[in-house]
Parts: sequence; C-alpha cells; structure tokens
Amino acid sequence: MTLILRATDLIKDTKPIYAHPSETVETAIKRMASHNIGSIPVVNEDMKIVGIITERDIVRLLASKGPTILQEKLENVMTRKLITANPEDPISALAYKMIEHGIRHLPVVDQEGKLLGVISIRKVLRHLIAGLEHP
Repeated sequence: MTLILRATDLIKDTKPIYAHPSETVETAIKRMASHNIGSIPVVNEDMKIVGIITERDIVRLLASKGPTILQEKLENVMTRKLITANPEDPISALAYKMIEHGIRHLPVVDQEGKLLGVISIRKVLRHLIAGLEHP
C-alpha cells in the first residue's frame, strides 16, 4: 500500500506565520527575515487569508517605488489574487499548482478560508525526492 502525502501532512508540525493588512511592508520583511521564510500570508481578524506578499513582490516594489514603500500598509500592496491549497490536496496537486502558477509558496486554507499553514516548493520537492529510489 502506498501512502499518499497530503497538504495537511506537510504542515502538521508548523504554526503559520502571518501578518495583518494594517501592518507595514517593513514589519512583514522583519517577520519574514526572523523566521527565514520567503512569503507571508496576510489574514484578517478571523484568520481568513486576504492576501500574500513575497520576497519577489517586495523587490519589485522597491525597484519601482523606492524605500518609501517600506512604510506602506500591506493592504495597499499585497497580492489579492490567491492560489491556495486544501488540507486534503495530494502532494502531486501541490506541485502542479506551484508549477502551473509560477509560485514558490502555497497557503493551505480550510473550507472557510482560514489559514492553516504555508507550503514551500522546497518542502514539496524534499518529500517528492524522498520517495524516489537513489542510484
């Protein structure tokens, strides 16, 4: 019998790191750096995901608008069109979504849209490679 890994298996031992829409880009950068993560989901007071900001987003904002962007609120600059995963999505579906949409971080949300965790492409690859036979 083959065990199929699901999104919930990849986030079970982690606590989600997140920001709120009223926080600044600078605050998000500091939180990302302190937790060594490349993106941070933005959630409302009910823990429902309303956006995300990534390292790539921040670099583009700095290049186009300069350092004043650091004091901008996340609600004004976050990506609102979200690609998310369900807890029961198999690891192959996670990989497909990431490749298809060109993303490296995939928030996992419950049926109500509440943030459960974030899965990185590194974690997906690590688990996929672990299942392969080595030469």
